[in-house]
Amino acid sequence: MPLPATPPDVVVDALGAKVALRFSPGMTAGFHDVVSRAWEGAEARDADRPDLIVEVPDPRLDGGHDRALSALSNEVTHRVIAHRRGQAWMIHAGGVADARGRVCMLVGPSGAGKTTAVRRLSRAFSYVSDENVTVESDGRVRPYRKPLSIVVAGERWRCEIPPRALRLGDLPDEDLRLAVVVFLRRWPGAPATPRPTPVDTLTAIEEVARQSSSLVRLPAPLATIAAHLRRAPVFRLEYRDNTELRPYIAELLDGDHAGSTTEVTVEPASFELAQAPFAGKLVTAPFVDAVSDASDMLVLQRTTGDAGAVTRLTGIAPTIWRACHGGATHREIAAAVVTAHGLPPMGVPFARSLQSTIDLMQRGGLLFG
Repeated sequence: MPLPATPPDVVVDALGAKVALRFSPGMTAGFHDVVSRAWEGAEARDADRPDLIVEVPDPRLDGGHDRALSALSNEVTHRVIAHRRGQAWMIHAGGVADARGRVCMLVGPSGAGKTTAVRRLSRAFSYVSDENVTVESDGRVRPYRKPLSIVVAGERWRCEIPPRALRLGDLPDEDLRLAVVVFLRRWPGAPATPRPTPVDTLTAIEEVARQSSSLVRLPAPLATIAAHLRRAPVFRLEYRDNTELRPYIAELLDGDHAGSTTEVTVEPASFELAQAPFAGKLVTAPFVDAVSDASDMLVLQRTTGDAGAVTRLTGIAPTIWRACHGGATHREIAAAVVTAHGLPPMGVPFARSLQSTIDLMQRGGLLFG
């Protein structure tokens, strides 16, 4: 007896990769249509030679259409992020674009209202993504027009709603380029009339780094983010749930806002540590990348796998960190601090303050010895 016909692949563009959604034998044409409609906003123009193949969950085995679609969205996201790691800056964020292809990246922690903001804004702008914004080294943005994951009252699973069903804007003919970054914070106490406020570069790097995927795989990751933010100014926007954000985003995209003018210095690259510890000296722990401004410093260290942790150093800590690159005694560290910052005021316990900072840096895994 012949096997049932297998529905054809649905091929979609996701973060600059071409992904074939593959159906198993026996899946119905009806469910193929459901998947095709859900992903119609991301359908690839060229279906040949996909970069990835993702098996479509069988709704008969995975709790019905809604659960299968939700599982499919999660799997595509995870697979394509793994595929593109180290190739481009990928950040968990939403994105909308204007007719000229200028992209506003919307960043915020869970609950900040990114998906809701993207859904509302994309009725006036083009829908780029509600999940991930990927920026190439030249500033081009790769769209990820997946179905929007929306909580629907009475439903057990998030519903995957296609962009067209929500009347969201199609992509412009122009190339997409990162133009502005907005940190969203939705809370009842926000001003009735939001006022976007500029964010300094180091703070912006620190915040977006925590939302980035596989950051340690990217060459010079913090320096790369700094370069992107020189082209795209960063603002913080606090708003209430019922605030109409469109005029504020339009103003930011249309405004003649320069990128950050804060001077950011890239610290020397990491180095191979000697096999034996430096006798009586403190040594900078291995790091992936580090950048600094006139006062503070960010250090990115690998934790496990592709994960990384960003630590902000303030006060005398950056000077201590630099002094320990080649190994330094307490006396040498103290001399470096005095040279950079001068002697403390009378009555300030310098030795105790210095030791306290060193202890904190050692406990934080920034120094050892």
